[in-house]
Amino acid sequence: MKKIKIILFIFFIIVKTGFSQINVYQDVFKGGVTGDAFAPWNLPFGGDFEIYIEPNSTIRKAYLFVTVYFSPDENILYINNNPVVLNAQDTFNNEYLYIDGTDIRRMKTLMIDVTHIINPTQNIYPVSALIQPSTLSLGFFTYFYLYVAYENTLMQDVCANVFVNNVQPSSNMLFSFGNLNPIDVIQNVGLALNSGEMCDTIKDGSFVKIDNTLLGLIGGQDDGGLSICDGVSGSFYYQNGALFGLGNDIANSTMSGTDAIANIESYLNSSTAFDLTFDYQSTLGSKTNPIHQLFLTYTTTCAPFDVTVTNDTIICKGEQLQLMATSANPNATFEWSAPTGGTSGNPAPGLSCTNCPNPVFSGDSSMFYTVRIWNNDSCSVVRPVHILVKEPPVLPLLTIAKAVCGTASGSVLIQKPQETGVLYLISENGDTLTKPLNKGQNALQGGLFGGNYTVYFQDSLGCRSGDSSFVIPTINNTVAGFTVSPQAGGAPLEVVINNTSVQAQNYSWYVNGALQNNPFTNFVADTSGTYQIMLVAWQNDSACADTAYATVNVYDSLIVHIPNVFTPNNDGVNDSFGIHTNLPIHAQLNILNRWGEVVYNFQGNLTPGFNPLWNTPATDGVYFYEVVFTLDDTIVNCQLQNCRLTKEGFITVVR
Repeated sequence: MKKIKIILFIFFIIVKTGFSQINVYQDVFKGGVTGDAFAPWNLPFGGDFEIYIEPNSTIRKAYLFVTVYFSPDENILYINNNPVVLNAQDTFNNEYLYIDGTDIRRMKTLMIDVTHIINPTQNIYPVSALIQPSTLSLGFFTYFYLYVAYENTLMQDVCANVFVNNVQPSSNMLFSFGNLNPIDVIQNVGLALNSGEMCDTIKDGSFVKIDNTLLGLIGGQDDGGLSICDGVSGSFYYQNGALFGLGNDIANSTMSGTDAIANIESYLNSSTAFDLTFDYQSTLGSKTNPIHQLFLTYTTTCAPFDVTVTNDTIICKGEQLQLMATSANPNATFEWSAPTGGTSGNPAPGLSCTNCPNPVFSGDSSMFYTVRIWNNDSCSVVRPVHILVKEPPVLPLLTIAKAVCGTASGSVLIQKPQETGVLYLISENGDTLTKPLNKGQNALQGGLFGGNYTVYFQDSLGCRSGDSSFVIPTINNTVAGFTVSPQAGGAPLEVVINNTSVQAQNYSWYVNGALQNNPFTNFVADTSGTYQIMLVAWQNDSACADTAYATVNVYDSLIVHIPNVFTPNNDGVNDSFGIHTNLPIHAQLNILNRWGEVVYNFQGNLTPGFNPLWNTPATDGVYFYEVVFTLDDTIVNCQLQNCRLTKEGFITVVR
């Protein structure tokens, strides 16, 4: 099976650190350890982890180690049908590079606690994953290694150690091991490794040495790999002071070809420290063979002692976390360190203290810590603590649909949230509605009234996005309307009203601000003036009302009385001709005899009441009059009525 090589031309700086390898796990307990590798390279695959767990044991701890090439998308590995999330953001060691001429690959390590999916009665674990082709352009996950520590009270004490590479591979790699619990060299001291990129032992292998003494030359296609050049990995179990090989690995004192386990007790010059070197086989070129993990297991004079530490935890950015480490020994001491971020002056940045059992984490980025817990007999155990600091989730895109005013008919389409969680919708009156969301799936929230809303998203961890706001616009289908007839006239005036409103069921009528009874179809204007008529109409909610207006102008009627006879005999009764009016008025009067001659004229203002005018006719007889009245436009709106009136008639004079 041919590997896909990703060719890059880059400049890089190798970060120097005081940790060639990270001691991520050290433990002392009664029982054993086992491990197996699977290297599918980068294609869709299926295979098995084949380990050994002594019957009647219980699982103490299990870790899955994964090598991450470049920056792949999140993926899921299935172990015995149990999903394990692979996220490149959770790597913890320094990035290191595989270099073969112009073929340069960036690598880091995932360490995932899988204790919950390991069954002490099961030794074969099917493994599968589907890595989509689109992922290959970004990177991929490979070189899987399952490591299991199992407890059994009928067994000897065992000291288990796991180390993860933390330096740039080179043609001559040195790993110096210290701070080891004392090694009992009377029994087997088992060493196993998980490596990559070793094609063969012809020109592409690595020589393995313990304190400058050769164990052998390793390289070739291992039985846990699906393509050549995947490198070699050790499959083993260790219990009761003895190392056992699994698969094609042989528990002897050498390493050879794809056999990547060995008993190294005879090579050791010290019971607490040794050097391990890997020398590249060929002296030509610049190729490197990376070592990903190392597993050291032996018996020790250190007695088991119980400790507990904080589990791997995810927190929201900006939160603090109280870490915890305890020991059954009240005199135990604690050392916290961050292998990839610590310095001699600050070995565990982000923690409130480095030599206390319960520091407070307040960092703003993910951190990997180890805590070494010392017993009072100079023995120690090491536990990893991985704190993932999660960035605030992204608020999904929202598409707003309008609401009919007064009804809960508005809606919000939530488009493909990036995470599973809950969307909170808070209306302007403080009511809160929650909408559960699934990652990548559109969701519709209906039943919303129009108005202003505040919205935020909270993921399944409880991390909250920033607040945002939006408005659900309203559609008001109600249109208030009516007609009045007549629109003007003299008092008393009856006004007829015709309601022409649409999409309305409720009405409030007002005349000059006074609420009228319903139904309101007519009214009588008794006095002159302006009558403002207002209609407020709505369908469901008065807050969604529409309003219509009309004006009716009412004026006083002009009443004029002109006598047709008068008797100018000075008896005090009907002695003069005059005009009776109810309004101030201007008059221009001409009285003519039968021959058309003007015998009397008048031009002037008349006041309300009787206005005497002509009282000295020449002779009795019949006379003709013509009078033109002009109304005062300050009293009557001359645009609404005729302000100039003409009246003609006959007057009989009898003495």
